[in-house]
Amino acid sequence: MSSGDKRIGTSGDSMPFGTEVMCVGNLLQAVATPFNIYVPVGMGAIRVKKVRSFVTVALTTAKSDVAVASQHASDSAVAMTGSPLVIAHEAAVGDEDSCTVVDDAKARVPEGDKIVLTPDGAAGAGEALFFIEYERCQ
Repeated sequence: MSSGDKRIGTSGDSMPFGTEVMCVGNLLQAVATPFNIYVPVGMGAIRVKKVRSFVTVALTTAKSDVAVASQHASDSAVAMTGSPLVIAHEAAVGDEDSCTVVDDAKARVPEGDKIVLTPDGAAGAGEALFFIEYERCQ
């Protein structure tokens, strides 16, 4: 395959060759609790490209803004450019939302560091699976 070729990823969309996907969840949207996803040591640094959500339990009272951030070592989490991912008010089971992350230093997460997903807690109920599309940095 050449660098411009496409392959079908697990999200069902055509993705550039070299893009990988990790799935996390179900994450409760009614509380503002950060969820940490660590980049395994030995994997190398990654660049987050896109984050998608798929609702598994309907949202009831409000939309959910999910901050997408990177956190290096003992530093505070820094929001990735393109964040937050917004799950629509009254999103039904199966609804998909996404945010595209800008390719800058905030989108690069070294091995051993983490990606942090933090809902704002505004939704009265609801859960979602999250798919993080990324590529390994050279």
